[in-house]
Amino acid sequence: MYIIVAGGGVLGLYTTQFMSKKGNDVIVIEENKDRAEELSDKLDATVLCGDAKEIKILEEAGVEQADVFLALTGSDDTNILIGILAKQLGAKRTICRITHIEYSESIFKKLGIDAVVYPELTIATELEEMVRDPDVSGFALMDDGDTEMIELKIHDASQLVGTKLSKLKLPKGSQVMSIIHSNKEREAACPETVLNEGDKVLILTNKSEISEVERVFSK
Repeated sequence: MYIIVAGGGVLGLYTTQFMSKKGNDVIVIEENKDRAEELSDKLDATVLCGDAKEIKILEEAGVEQADVFLALTGSDDTNILIGILAKQLGAKRTICRITHIEYSESIFKKLGIDAVVYPELTIATELEEMVRDPDVSGFALMDDGDTEMIELKIHDASQLVGTKLSKLKLPKGSQVMSIIHSNKEREAACPETVLNEGDKVLILTNKSEISEVERVFSK
């Protein structure tokens, strides 16, 4: 299949590696020049540096030939817009990453988006039983061991209590995926999510950035 991935973050990287290994022809659209160059070195896929919200970039990526178009940026609004554009321009199937689970999937269908995914909740559910250490646990998600999911706990005296996720200064290759609160309730991460005492934070990160992520959460 010919697959276009819009968004070269951790999720886009992981998805592209997986799809490429399955023999698909994949192209990634990434707006940040430095990140695009980094992805070119890591991926067995074409990387196009540009804004996927621009029709000319979508056309350059061959959107009219796409069997599947994946909108996987970190913004719900951007993903929805890109998904609509891709469908209108000829992509056979469009799938969007969404973090706000209160959105109605029927609305997306009317807009021409074929499916939505909530990766934060999916990953959290799959990994919850694997968490062994109460403070930090790492799990390789890639065959090459380059990307891991780690869990960090917000302790009582942490300076991060009451902090919004948007205020965290994480490495650009790392992303908070989900929060498991002390009452066992799970919440998909979004910029306005506030960290509370006892929260367990699930973070998708590059192995090289784990120490920096741990430093951020050690405050």
